[in-house]
Amino acid sequence: MHRPIPGPVAHRLPAWPRAQRGVSLMFSLIALVGLSLAAVALIRAVNTGSGILGNLGFKQDSLLAADDATRRAIDWLSPRIGTAALHDTLSTGGYYAANVASLDPTGNGTAATRTLIDWDDNNCGGHSPCLKPFATQTLANGVQARYLILRLCSGTGDPSAATSTLHCARPMTASLATTGDSGSLDYTNPKHLSTPVQTQYYRILVRAKGARNTLSFTDTVVHY
Repeated sequence: MHRPIPGPVAHRLPAWPRAQRGVSLMFSLIALVGLSLAAVALIRAVNTGSGILGNLGFKQDSLLAADDATRRAIDWLSPRIGTAALHDTLSTGGYYAANVASLDPTGNGTAATRTLIDWDDNNCGGHSPCLKPFATQTLANGVQARYLILRLCSGTGDPSAATSTLHCARPMTASLATTGDSGSLDYTNPKHLSTPVQTQYYRILVRAKGARNTLSFTDTVVHY
C-alpha cells in the first residue's frame, strides 16, 4: 500500500512592522513647548501686573501722606502770619525766611553749587549748603514725611519796613472784599496796575517715604 508523499508545506513569514517615523511625537513635543512658553508668559504677565498695582498703591499712600504733611506745614504757618516770627529763619521748624534759587529738592542734580535738603538726617552726605527740614513725622500706613518751608523773599527781615530793600513774591492785586468782577480786565478800572497789599508767598516742599522706599515729592505755593 502506497502512501502519498506529502508535498512541500508553505510557511508564511511574519509581517515585519513598518518603520516608525515619529512625526506625531515631534508635533506633540512642539505643542508641549508652545504651551509651556504660553504658561510662562502668562505667569510673568500676572506677576508684572501685580507688581504695578502694588507700586501704584504704595505711590498713592505716599502722595496722601505728602498732602497731610503739607496741611501740617500750613497749620504751622497760619498762626505766625503777620508776626515777626517769620522774619528770620527757624530751622528747627523747617522754616527759612529767604528763597534759595539753587535748591535741589530731590537731590538728583549734578551742579556743584546746588543746595540740598537733609531729608535723611545724614547732613546731605557731606554736601554744603544743606537745609534742615522739619522733624520726621510718621503718618497713615507707616509712611514717613518731612516738610521744608521757604518764604519767597530775597532775604531775611521785615519786608514791610520803610527801609527794607527786600524783594518778595506777591500777587499783582489782592482784596479782602467780595467782588463780582470775576477777574475781568477793564481799562477804565485798571486793577492790575494797583498797589498790592502786603501779602507774601510761601513754598512748601514735602518728601514722603513709603513701603519699598517709595518716594513722593510735592511742591506747594501758598500765600496769605
